[in-house]
Amino acid sequence: MSVPPRSRINDEIAAPADKAEPAHVPADNVLAAIHVVSNRISRAFYADIEARHGITLPEWRVMLTLTRHPGMAAMAVAALWGMDKMAISRAVRRLERRGLVRRTPAAEDRRRWVLDLTQEGRRRFKAIEPAATARYRDFLRPLASREVAQLRRLLEKLIADPGAGEGK
Repeated sequence: MSVPPRSRINDEIAAPADKAEPAHVPADNVLAAIHVVSNRISRAFYADIEARHGITLPEWRVMLTLTRHPGMAAMAVAALWGMDKMAISRAVRRLERRGLVRRTPAAEDRRRWVLDLTQEGRRRFKAIEPAATARYRDFLRPLASREVAQLRRLLEKLIADPGAGEGK
């Protein structure tokens, strides 16, 4: 497979001209690599979790969030994951229809709705969690634990920057 010449995207220092770009990375910048990783995570999830349990990735993200943060609003779930509000809204509606999530008015503001897993939602989460955890561990298997910790710190630093990815 022939690799095209490197084109520098202005987020990294240009590599020496004699160093070819790895064929498994579509561009010579970190964001391209992040996209590849994200797509691989999604494909692995769909091939395993969705196929076996009938839960989509956005639905799983809602369930995972509500397990750790019961009573969170759908908008807050979307913001936490950096996802489109409509994708989370559709996931919540599907989970509600299947009796896995319950939407109730917030105690402090009856105009706002909060989400909780139902008993069946918690049961389904517990049934799916081992497979999801195995996928997570399998995906990170090539990295040493110190590398996983370093990757997490770097990603959290990007996530914590309110202007990152917002076109500012």
